[in-house]
Amino acid sequence: MTTPLIDRRDFLRAAGAGFAAAMAPRAWAETLATDAVFATAFVRRDGSFGAAVLSEAGKILHTLDLPDRGHDVAFDPVSKRSIVFARQPGIFAMVFDHTGREKPLTIASIAGRHFFGHGVFSPDGALLYATENDFDNATGVVGVYDARAKFSRAGEFPTYGMGPHELLLLADGRTLAIANGGIETHPDFGRAELNIATMKPSYTLVDRITGDLIEKHELPPALHQLSIRHMDRDQAGTVWFGCQYRGPAIDRPALVGRAARGKELQLLEMPQDVLSGFRNYIGS
Repeated sequence: MTTPLIDRRDFLRAAGAGFAAAMAPRAWAETLATDAVFATAFVRRDGSFGAAVLSEAGKILHTLDLPDRGHDVAFDPVSKRSIVFARQPGIFAMVFDHTGREKPLTIASIAGRHFFGHGVFSPDGALLYATENDFDNATGVVGVYDARAKFSRAGEFPTYGMGPHELLLLADGRTLAIANGGIETHPDFGRAELNIATMKPSYTLVDRITGDLIEKHELPPALHQLSIRHMDRDQAGTVWFGCQYRGPAIDRPALVGRAARGKELQLLEMPQDVLSGFRNYIGS
């Protein structure tokens, strides 16, 4: 999945002379000419894995090697560092800067946990929040990492659901929106989904400071196999989410919805021919 890191104007304003000097002239010229900078994990033709920083035109500005397949990339506009998370069930995340000037830092998951592929920084860049699996207890947690102490693990709090995937920091800088996919997995069984018949996805709002649950919303029982996966937030503060349906392949449930604070989840109706093209999955 490709992650937009920062708007070009904000990028240039925030980067400063030091960042520009660290980049090769050609790479910097390409950055100046683009409207946005992106990061993505990728698989090479030889089967090895990596992550790359790209211009909007698709030109590669920087790459790094990964020990296994990556998923999403979180960006810290304060330190100008990014972190790429391994795909679920991932046991590593790698911190890197976009110039390749600093040596990447690898974060290993602790015993009894693995990453779910997503994370987000606090507004000041001091903390990283990552969705994780407490797999022996079949519950989701948010791991908290101190970005100013080489990303040492500072603690965790529950996601109030199972199988969390993406999380977002809302505009107040304190509330985390979390997509709990509702699917039980355990690394002993790889990526096998262990509770399809009883899964229960949910969307939760959690206070990142206290770890307290603010709101929890579940889909109707008839849609209990509609796993909430990826999200984004619009300028009005509405969170939009995409789903992956784990029920019968012939079903055509709605796959996109929106969540507004204090309101129930709303799914968007789409023509059946459009839904058929999605094959019951909406990605990032």
